[in-house]
Parts: sequence; C-alpha cells; structure tokens
Amino acid sequence: MNSVFATRNNELRGIVLVIDDTPINQEILTEILGGEDYSLYFAHDGESGLDRARQLQPDLVLLDMVLPGIMGTDVLKVLKNELPETMVILTTAYGSEEIAIKAMRAGVNDYIINKRPFDADEVREVVKRAVTEAYLRRENQRLQRELQISNQQLTASYAELQTAYARLQELDKAKASFFSMVSHDLRHPIAVAKGYMELIRTGNEELSAESRSYVQVAEQEMRYIAEMVDDVLDLSRMDAGYYHIDQQPLQVSMLLQQARLAFRAQATPRHITIQLEPCEDLPLISADALRLNQVLSNLLENALKFTPKGGRITLSAQPLENEIQITVSDTGVGIEPGEHEKIFDRFYRIKRGEQVEDKGSGLGLAICREIIRLHGGRIWAESEMGKGAAFHLTLQRAAE
Repeated sequence: MNSVFATRNNELRGIVLVIDDTPINQEILTEILGGEDYSLYFAHDGESGLDRARQLQPDLVLLDMVLPGIMGTDVLKVLKNELPETMVILTTAYGSEEIAIKAMRAGVNDYIINKRPFDADEVREVVKRAVTEAYLRRENQRLQRELQISNQQLTASYAELQTAYARLQELDKAKASFFSMVSHDLRHPIAVAKGYMELIRTGNEELSAESRSYVQVAEQEMRYIAEMVDDVLDLSRMDAGYYHIDQQPLQVSMLLQQARLAFRAQATPRHITIQLEPCEDLPLISADALRLNQVLSNLLENALKFTPKGGRITLSAQPLENEIQITVSDTGVGIEPGEHEKIFDRFYRIKRGEQVEDKGSGLGLAICREIIRLHGGRIWAESEMGKGAAFHLTLQRAAE
C-alpha cells in the first residue's frame, strides 16, 4: 500500500474514493468532506470505481450498494481480495439492519444510512474513524518491521505499539457508540410500527383472516429485526469493553425452571416436551441472572428451531470439581461434525438445505460464548446428525 498520510494540526489526511452513481450524493459528500483535508476522488459505477481503486490504492472507499453494471456487493468482494488494507464503508438508503449485517458478513468495515440527505456529523465521524483506523493499521505494521530490523529499538517501539493499541481501543469504543446510536434510531420506528400493528389487530374494526395473517407476519418480522439490532449492539459493547456482568450466588434449578416455563408456550403447539431433570441439591453458582437467562433463552430458541414436532428438549445440570455444568439437549436434526466449532463464530448460520430454515442473524451463539467467557466458563456443542444436539456450559461455584 503506497497511500501517504500527512499530519496537519493533529488531523490525519488520507485518500478517500467515493463510488456512487448519484450526482446529488457526490455533491453532498463533497460538501461534507471537502473541508476535512482529505484527498477526495469519485467514480460513477462499479467498473470505473475498481479501476480508480487499483490506481489510487485508497485508504477508504465509500461504496454505494446499488450501482450500474457491477453491483456494490461484487465491487466489495474484489476490493477485499485485491486491496485488503483498504477500509470500505457501505452507503445505503434503505436503512435496513439486515442489509448492513449481510454487508458486514461480506467484509464491509462500517456503514452509513443515507437519510436523504446524509447526516453530515455522522458522515464526518465515521469517515474520520475509518481513515484513522487505516492509519493505525499501517503504523502497527511499520512498527513491527522496525522491531524485526533492530532489537535495540524494542523499548521505544513497544511504547508506540501500546499507544496505537490504546487508540484502537478508543476506536472500538467509538464504534460501540455509533452502533448504539444506529440501534436507537432503528428501535424507535420499530416500536412505532409494532404499536400500530397492535392497534390494527386489537381495534374495533374486524379484520379478515387474510388481513390478520398479514399483521401477524409483520409483527414477527419486526420482532426479528428488533432482536437482530439488540444482538449487534451487544457484540459492539463486548468489543468495546462496555458489556459487564454482575455475578451473584444463584440456584441452578430455579434458573432452569424459569427458562423451561418461559418457552413452554412456544413448545406446546408443536407438541415438543421441555423437561427438567432434578438438580435441586446442586451447589449455588456465581453468575449474572440476566445474562445467563439470555444464554439459556438463545439455546432453547435454537433447540426449538431444529427439533421437529413431537420432539423433546431436556434441561439438566451436574457438579464438576469446582464448577457446575449445565446442558441443553434436544432430539432435533443434529449438527454436522465440521460445524461444532463454527456455530460459535459471528454471522455463521447452520446450513440445513430444505430441512430447516435458519433465519437468525448468526450472532446468538457468539454472544453466548462471550457471556460464558466473561463468567470464567466455557461452552461447547456435541452432536450426531439425526440424533439431536447437546450444548454444555460450565460456571464457577459460588463461594461458601
């Protein structure tokens, strides 16, 4: 990467390429970023944008998802393959969290929702953060090369790396703040829409069976989007160190019984039995009840999703040397051997072909793993195809 940064009044200047076919968007972005001391370039379609990117090797690409010719998703794949150090920010007018998550799964570093017009402060902050991160990445690489050249510079270089790491942590916190802002902006219209759906469903005017089914589908989709927003926000808080747990002595049997009762209504229509094996005599555990309930809820949702009608889900617990092991097992379709570890990766979703549609965001189990890690425990899966799956997690015993 030959991109050159200049420092002026403690501000970083980098090369920014905008790939957008809408002239008004280009004019607005020029107005917003023109005074920020960046080297700003433009391309009107995907093909010319890739040519410009190869020529300029920019620090940041602002990429519109919908482009003439080559679509933005295809441009993103080429950029990540040929210019892996270039930061890519998606600009979309759709305001869909699902679109943003798909783009992140493909490798986009961040996104900006075009609220017609762009929010100038948001654009400046996100672009500054991305350009700074690109700079810090190259600074880390430069420092590592210097460390390899001369061991005599070890102390000074280590101090610089520590400074760079601290700045990266600040970027993570800024990213968490950004996601918090986006999540808040998304929660409000979702809450309003859910309220109107409820008014339609419970109002005085009688609905046809078809209309009631439409309202039900709309409510389900809004719940799905709201849960996806919460998952993204949780992970961003974890990355920034804002996600904390409050461990207290808790009774395992009580937690499992509450989880069982919470999901019994969902299991009954499908004739799925949720049973709890006796565990009243176990020692207390040290855990955050709210966070642990989040983990159990996620595991039960997955078990219900992949267990056919008439199946069985079992909650159990057993003592280990210094821990208590909790298990959520089912009689569902099972997990492929090669997926036992992958299912805990972010955005990974189990592929079941025509058997089961996994509509989740692929974040739930990643959040579970992080919550259990913060408790000082571990979580893993055991399964055979066609013979169900068992998720095990361990938690420390509470002090006497």
